[in-house]
Amino acid sequence: MKPIPTELIQMIRVKMSASLSRRKVAEFSLETPLEDLGLDSLDKLSLLFEIEEHFNVAIPDTTASQMKCGADILAYFSSSQQM
Repeated sequence: MKPIPTELIQMIRVKMSASLSRRKVAEFSLETPLEDLGLDSLDKLSLLFEIEEHFNVAIPDTTASQMKCGADILAYFSSSQQM
């Protein structure tokens, strides 16, 4: 299994923390649902599009719709060996 690039983790954390203006960044983890962090469906699509562009990969729509938190995104890449 390939190690997950720290770039991917950083991209997810940046997008997640951007919506935390009223909360402390330490209060969330990659397991926190994206919706609980204030990311709507457009924010989620934007994040996934950035990941696809940056790493030159394609995330199937059915898979993307099942991703509910940062950990789901990381799990997809670690299990599918996309990078």
